[in-house]
Amino acid sequence: MHYSQFGLYAVIVLLVGLSMIPMLWPQNRHHTFSQHVARHKIAIAYYIILFSIALPLLVLFFYKWFTPHVHASEWLTAFVVLAAITQYACTLVPETGGKRATVHRALAGVSGLCLIPSLLIIMASQINGSARLICGVALLAMLICLGLVVKAKGEPRNFLILQSVYFASFFVPMLYIRYL
Repeated sequence: MHYSQFGLYAVIVLLVGLSMIPMLWPQNRHHTFSQHVARHKIAIAYYIILFSIALPLLVLFFYKWFTPHVHASEWLTAFVVLAAITQYACTLVPETGGKRATVHRALAGVSGLCLIPSLLIIMASQINGSARLICGVALLAMLICLGLVVKAKGEPRNFLILQSVYFASFFVPMLYIRYL
């Protein structure tokens, strides 16, 4: 089994799977992926299955290949695992309103915020200068997205685009380092 490929597989599953959501369950771009799926039981099941496939691949990639390959601190895997657990948990609590929405957003927030220290740990690991630069640009993009969400009190315009940019900003450096 080649764990070094699992990161790419996870990204492909997420890219294809998430790109289908606005087509299958359309809303406007001011809604997150979770908000797109929350209105339909079949969509919620789809979301759970999507993350049931992608997250184990991603965790195995980091645990078995990426973290040891870049000689990163074990904290990297810990943050990735925490991000994966909270991401999966938030798929099980759809953003359907009331307390469920509050719990969902809290779990999604923890998951997303775990990616920032993960990226900082990657930047501090044994990667080359171009990879470090790409990580820095990605970190800046993530912080800008986060700032826009905070400034809009959790309801920004173009939330779907901000969400996509935020997570792509984490995955691009990871794939760059893997396929460098």
